[in-house]
Amino acid sequence: MSDFRVIAAATLTLQNLLLDAIREAAPGATVKTGPPEVRAPEEVGEGLINIFLYKVEPNRVWRNEDLPYRRSDGSLVRRPQVAVDVHYLLSFYGDERRKIPYLLMGLTMSALHAEAYPSVRHMPRLDGADGEEEGENDPVAASLAGSGLEHQTHPLSFTFMPLSHDELIPLFSQIPFVMSVAYRGSVLLIEPLVTPVAPLPVRRADFYVMTSGRRPVLVSVSPQLLPYTRDAQIELRGEALASPSARVLFGEMEAVPAVQPDGSLRSVLPDGLQAGTHLVRVAQAPAATSATSETDTGAPARWAVESNPVALVVEPAVVEAGQVALPAGGGANGGGHGVGLQVRFAPAVTVRTPVLVLLNEIVREAGRPARAYALQIDAEPTSADLVALRADLEPGSYLVRVQINGVTSRLGIDGDPASPTFERYAVPRVTIV
Repeated sequence: MSDFRVIAAATLTLQNLLLDAIREAAPGATVKTGPPEVRAPEEVGEGLINIFLYKVEPNRVWRNEDLPYRRSDGSLVRRPQVAVDVHYLLSFYGDERRKIPYLLMGLTMSALHAEAYPSVRHMPRLDGADGEEEGENDPVAASLAGSGLEHQTHPLSFTFMPLSHDELIPLFSQIPFVMSVAYRGSVLLIEPLVTPVAPLPVRRADFYVMTSGRRPVLVSVSPQLLPYTRDAQIELRGEALASPSARVLFGEMEAVPAVQPDGSLRSVLPDGLQAGTHLVRVAQAPAATSATSETDTGAPARWAVESNPVALVVEPAVVEAGQVALPAGGGANGGGHGVGLQVRFAPAVTVRTPVLVLLNEIVREAGRPARAYALQIDAEPTSADLVALRADLEPGSYLVRVQINGVTSRLGIDGDPASPTFERYAVPRVTIV
């Protein structure tokens, strides 16, 4: 594929092609690039073709050809490419009495029609060039060699594009009109200078015969927002889920479900599952009569088929929160109230994870807004679910929440009609004195 230099390489290719076309018929003429401008008669007496790239637009056929280009873990499978078309305005200068602009226009249009797909000899290449205009001493051609233009999946082509009066006016709003035609260069496939991660080759492909004859289809996971408890369960519904070998996959973790009479599955959360968003799938092992497959590591393949994924959000839970005493001056900057706050939450983290503790004042004094705090710490990997915080907090009663991996714990609502906080958030809370 071609890299970021391909637009410049395509422009140089067009310039070389036109130079080759006019070499014999108009030996004194030349080809330049840049915006059209007013030129003195002595400058263009023998003829000049001016190439101006005035518009770039996405190619409608190739614009999404490379999607998707990453694996589920984010690693690059292939280089992403942007497919564009470039529009050139070709303007012709020369002695009007000798009709040189008209001759150059005829030469240009006949050459681009006869060679709609430019020859490789007109392109800047690593192995040198055949044409005199592309000699190895040309520093521009040398810098564009290796752009990959000649190796594109779809070859570059130039197509005549008639311009309307309304399209020509903006192009010549600052200078007098110059005899011009427009051509479109298509398609240019631009890839970034990144290297994909090369996967190991497939050692062997095996075919499995499933006794059910149907692939499992997961329609819903209920509840989809699940507050964490040690005995929390989810129900999975869909098609062809019931199987003695069925397993519920939570990313890389798995659990053994219980098959219900209606064909649905009920599963607990696997040990060590973290709070956050997980993609849940149902997998089934190959039939006992199937041949054993091997992965690239030599281990036997465990699952013959997997269902589509469905998102499950596991919400953390605040188990307990309380105030602890700190030494005098233990607050921030050596002063303040020096309050120590302990928050116990579940599930426990297994890797170093940022945990955000959110505090919102429940009852406030008249005339001031309710206080709120957001305290962030990095929870160390541990089997315990205890987090110790130090912060300067004003006395008061606060609602406590924790946010882990972008998911925030829930608050409980006061259901006592006699309570002053009836039908308002009430728990979990901590009182700072």
